[in-house]
Amino acid sequence: MYCLDASVITNSVIEREEYHKDSKALLLKIRNENIPVVLPEIIVPEVASALSRGTGNAKLSLQFAAEIRKIPNFVFIPIDAEISNLAAKIAAENQMRGADSIYTAIALVFNVRLVTLDTEQLKKSKSSVNSATPFEELRE
Repeated sequence: MYCLDASVITNSVIEREEYHKDSKALLLKIRNENIPVVLPEIIVPEVASALSRGTGNAKLSLQFAAEIRKIPNFVFIPIDAEISNLAAKIAAENQMRGADSIYTAIALVFNVRLVTLDTEQLKKSKSSVNSATPFEELRE
């Protein structure tokens, strides 16, 4: 079971990006093996934003963001007060960006591995959760 950061999902789509093959391979593994993935609700606007900035195509970005909701083994977690407070604690203690702390909090609550391409998030989340890049996850 995983928590994926938006960077991994976005990277799996944009072929010209570094690490695209690793992100795409991990998502194929998740789909083929029906591995559950918990995702904070904020992933939808984060993916739409990143894809729109990366491709210049707002329509395609919105379509893809809607499609990720249809993936049966993706479970979207609302950001309630408990997760928000935990994320705030993680953010303050690790000097982490707010959105990054939400992904870390979700991974902590569900006791799953956080997979991200964000090197700062990866480094700062290590004290709270088990985290890795798609390449590291595929290698293990």
